[in-house]
Amino acid sequence: MTTFEFSGHRLDLHKGRLQRGGLDVDLRAKSLSLLVYLLENAGRVIGKDELVNAVWPNIAVSDDSLTQCMKDIRKALGPDADGLIRTVLRRGYVIDEERVHRVGDGGMAAVGKGAADDKPSIAVLPFENLSGDPAQDYFADGMVDEIITALSRMRWLFVIARNSSFAYKGQADGVKRAGAELGVRYVLTGSVRKAGDHIRLTGQLIDQSSGKTIWANRYDGTMADVFDLQDRLAESVVGAIQPSILSAEIERSRRKRPESLAAYDYVLRAFPLVWSLERAQNELAGTLLDRAIEIEPDYPLALSLLAWWHEQRAAYNWTETPAASKEEGLRLAQKAAALTNDDAMVLAVLGAAHSFARDYDVADMHLARARMLDPNSAWAWLRSAWLDVYRERPEAAIEKFEHFERLSPRDPMGYMAELGIGAAHFIAARYEEALVMTQRGVSRQPGATWALRQLVTTLVHAGRKDEARRACGRLLESHPGLTVAKIWDQLPFEAGTRERVAASLREAGLPD
Repeated sequence: MTTFEFSGHRLDLHKGRLQRGGLDVDLRAKSLSLLVYLLENAGRVIGKDELVNAVWPNIAVSDDSLTQCMKDIRKALGPDADGLIRTVLRRGYVIDEERVHRVGDGGMAAVGKGAADDKPSIAVLPFENLSGDPAQDYFADGMVDEIITALSRMRWLFVIARNSSFAYKGQADGVKRAGAELGVRYVLTGSVRKAGDHIRLTGQLIDQSSGKTIWANRYDGTMADVFDLQDRLAESVVGAIQPSILSAEIERSRRKRPESLAAYDYVLRAFPLVWSLERAQNELAGTLLDRAIEIEPDYPLALSLLAWWHEQRAAYNWTETPAASKEEGLRLAQKAAALTNDDAMVLAVLGAAHSFARDYDVADMHLARARMLDPNSAWAWLRSAWLDVYRERPEAAIEKFEHFERLSPRDPMGYMAELGIGAAHFIAARYEEALVMTQRGVSRQPGATWALRQLVTTLVHAGRKDEARRACGRLLESHPGLTVAKIWDQLPFEAGTRERVAASLREAGLPD
């Protein structure tokens, strides 16, 4: 008799028991039947009609019955099963087959296949720092960032985003786990040794299906050769996976490099700090980027990262002058894009800056080009999804958020997708679904206190006004002096949605 194991849960079909940590999980009979059917068909998108016929044969039921059962399942599984069940727009539901194992007479086996369809797929794991100085970790990480950028712009290749790859940093079993958990065929590992001016870069490409190393090499040079070393390693990886690829395509994938290695070093130090989601680290990133630009004023990546630094300060309430921060962010983003028109990161930042400025058509144009140049840019997909939220296109937004999650399933910024899906449901007046996703996002990143304003609004519209008032109290504790007027100035939505948000904040107790 089959038993399914998934996301910390165990479902024994013979006993009809769902357990987590050895304890029974309550789930009513129809909801359990629906979960079983989804598990038995993991990896396949199942339409609503098929699910209704399977769970309620020969009985006429409304879509509400199916929706309620899905809510029961998600509530019962809790946050441990985040992303296990995915809603596919206008098609139905699908369970992530990579997270489900079937235990039966033949032992345990994964239910499904890979996560990247028919494309060759790869995860580039953090390289080992062999310099003998932990302070040089940033340099090794920077090498990996550049290699991921080069590989990502190969349209035939599915590349896991940097933030998910780096979730395996320092883990002894990272190669084995990454291949299985991320659903990729290839894993690239390596090392960096930097001693004075000398650099040694090594790489090893492993085919996860066989466990064999299909390519390995090392490259020696000086700091003056650093970009050439990165290119040569990326070219070798591409050649090992797809020998017929044209060198011209590899050449087009290269980012505009700085003239000054000192400026480059500051950017490498700042890069992880910009995405850290921590205010203190973000402040340090701003200082480092200012230094890079002092050395090289026309360095597109440095300008673009500093633009996003300013935009974050406004979006996350890290400044008393948000309007000035947004204006400076847009100025820097425009300057960076004027210097290079084929860098997906630069264009995605420009699109985000125009989104915050409510120049939605311009933002859409830049974000679409970013996705075209680098179809693996998880961040471009994330910002595009938020633009759809701002433009009140909820279904298109949810589809893009789900694509972001496929590109970067272990991204620390994944909570932004959950909040975004919650916001999309809110716009569509699906308040229960909005609340589930918003609560999930807030609990996943408690430090993102700015998100409490979304939670307050959603709680009010879901009819949970006592909880909304308590959440409003937490919002005011983290942001003293916050008012409805201040939030109103930052809201990117249309007038009707802005009014809904403002009215609910007032009802929860936020001062005008």
